[in-house]
Amino acid sequence: MKKVTYLLCSLLFIIFISGLGSAQTMNKDAVKPFNDGLAKSKKGDYKGALADFENALKSDKDYRIYYQIGFADMKLKNTDDAIQNFQNAIKANPKFDAAYNDLGNVYYSLGKYQDAINNFEKVLTLSKDETTNKQVKFNLALSYTNLASTAENDKDLKKASSLLNKAVSYDNYDYAYLSLARIYYQDSKYNQAISAGFKALKYKKNIGDGGPDYYIGASYAQKNEVKKAKEYLNKAKSDPVYKSYSETILKALQ
Repeated sequence: MKKVTYLLCSLLFIIFISGLGSAQTMNKDAVKPFNDGLAKSKKGDYKGALADFENALKSDKDYRIYYQIGFADMKLKNTDDAIQNFQNAIKANPKFDAAYNDLGNVYYSLGKYQDAINNFEKVLTLSKDETTNKQVKFNLALSYTNLASTAENDKDLKKASSLLNKAVSYDNYDYAYLSLARIYYQDSKYNQAISAGFKALKYKKNIGDGGPDYYIGASYAQKNEVKKAKEYLNKAKSDPVYKSYSETILKALQ
């Protein structure tokens, strides 16, 4: 089972600028470098922004400054520094959801999926923004799906299916349903494999039809429902990945 490797979207920088970017309550000596840093960050000049934010930090240990330093570090791939500064922001303001979100993003990029999950789930306890929460739930689905990949590689199908069910509880993620279909098929749970396969087709965005069709058809074959098995396996064999597997089962059904 391959890992879901594409990087999560980070929406909270925009939210921070629009909702939390005011420097009105900061020490007056921190305000100008902070605002200068925001302007540079918005233009993608993260090195320049980092210098301004670090200058602002000399005058005020404000959570917003720590967060923006962490964000610039994240963009510059300074992951250890990003983690430390997001943690500093959280220490200064434990209810600051943006810091938990981007700390989760950094952990995800490092393959530390459980740490990512811990932070994303914290966001959901704090954030009231529907757009943010929808993205965070998708991020959680990705993280749980990657944990399930490790469990599957370790031949722990029970753990893998549990993690994948957790993934789809947060988001109807097509690849998680496809993975569930495969896991249930391997575990001889054919009704559940069929159900997961149909859900993969229903919510399909990033996958093809071949995988779900194959596991649906192969599961019907195991249940001796030959007509349905042939229907879905004949569809699946149009996918090069599943062609030979489908043809092998179809031949056995003759």
